[in-house]
Amino acid sequence: MQHISFGECLRHCLQEMNLSASEAARLVGFRSRNSIFRILSGEASVDIKLRFMEALHAALGSSWPEEKWHALQEALMVERLGPERFRENRAFADVLFGLDDSVDFVAMRLLDDGTTQEYSLETVLREVAASPRAEIVITGCYDAGVARLLESCCGEAGAHGRLTIRHYIDTAESEVIQNILALLPLISRPWYNARLVDPGSCPEEMMALYRLSALHVNRWDEAGKQHGGMFIRFDKRCFASRMQVQGACTAISVLDRWRFDLELLKPLSSSDGPEMFIEYTSHYAELEENCAILSIKPDAHFNCIPVHLLEQAIVEGFEQSGEVAGPELLALIDGLRQIHAQRFDNMMNKHKITHLVYSLPMMERFMQTGVLSDHFFLQRAYTVEERREIIRVLLDTMRSRPWFNVHFLKEGIPPLCYEMTFYDGKGVLLMDAYTGYDLAADHSEALITLPAFMDSFKRYFTEELLKHYVMSRTQTIQELERLLVMNVQE
Repeated sequence: MQHISFGECLRHCLQEMNLSASEAARLVGFRSRNSIFRILSGEASVDIKLRFMEALHAALGSSWPEEKWHALQEALMVERLGPERFRENRAFADVLFGLDDSVDFVAMRLLDDGTTQEYSLETVLREVAASPRAEIVITGCYDAGVARLLESCCGEAGAHGRLTIRHYIDTAESEVIQNILALLPLISRPWYNARLVDPGSCPEEMMALYRLSALHVNRWDEAGKQHGGMFIRFDKRCFASRMQVQGACTAISVLDRWRFDLELLKPLSSSDGPEMFIEYTSHYAELEENCAILSIKPDAHFNCIPVHLLEQAIVEGFEQSGEVAGPELLALIDGLRQIHAQRFDNMMNKHKITHLVYSLPMMERFMQTGVLSDHFFLQRAYTVEERREIIRVLLDTMRSRPWFNVHFLKEGIPPLCYEMTFYDGKGVLLMDAYTGYDLAADHSEALITLPAFMDSFKRYFTEELLKHYVMSRTQTIQELERLLVMNVQE
């Protein structure tokens, strides 16, 4: 991605809006004409450029198109962060807040007469997913739009065991952050499996194939005959197709010669039966134990809920569902009580920095309904008084523990699409933001342990999210106090 300097961007904007540099300087109160020319030439500091842009916006405001201000803000951000950091931060923001542009992907087939036929890639993928059995192997295609399309077209077939997706991911340092984040629409699907490809693990000729941006398809028809095909991406929107070839896709056969044992996505899996909830919760207790936590999610964390509130909600929820009864229920609750007490104590009382970022509209929704965005599917909604107690716990802990911090996203920030949590020294957990935690359903969570990814997310969280996306501590406390007295009813 090519970026122009702030000065060059400003020069273009002034020319297109028929405003001279001298006139712009007078509008913002710059007494010296040299100041504006230092900005245009790139000699001024980032702080001076920021003050100039803010003053110009105050003077001209809506008389300039919004895209002009956006271009200036982006150019200034690139200068402040550097191109690489800017790309990483943009990638995090795009997936967290769903800022990616939607694209209508097409496949193009070369006909015998030399002309091309264009058709919807979505239609082709739905036909593949309708096969009795199919597999898709992805190389390259690190694009959230492609991932969303695959999830939409293949989700039902994947959930029924008819289709699997395997994705080889290039871990070259300059690309790995964007490559991983682009996969989030698929990351929680058990039928999607991604593997790291270390550039030093195979010959460069093979790496060229792993980096080829393509979808490689094998499918089997009703008679059991195998058909292969390939869609090679050649621009943002278009794929060149070669489909309906009888026999296996040749590229898949070549890719399978190299085995990568290191899995990128490590789902928190569970066994069947009531014990799954104890096993599942234990995974989290191990992750959280005595480490700094940086997390962004729609509303309150499970481990910020006092033990007695959670126990009552689960006991009554299980009893109402009929899932388990008698001694089985008591044994399950005893196990969960012990583990949750450990999680709650770790979150509230450990002397490690903890930053929890929430969406204020989603917290308001919780206060109105008693249901969290990740509400356990065998748990009743919290009562009004229980909701208030959860808010009191957040407030009291924030006031009494200097290392414990709650933040609300600023007004106007788009709704969260995903939840991300950094466990210092252990990994970054990626998952859907809205799930009922029905562990028997189509759901998994990915722990990214790659050091480069962990470091990048920590930088984004502390240097971008906390500095530019959230309310002040005072504002957050005021909003928590308001939630505490919200006029809500059962």
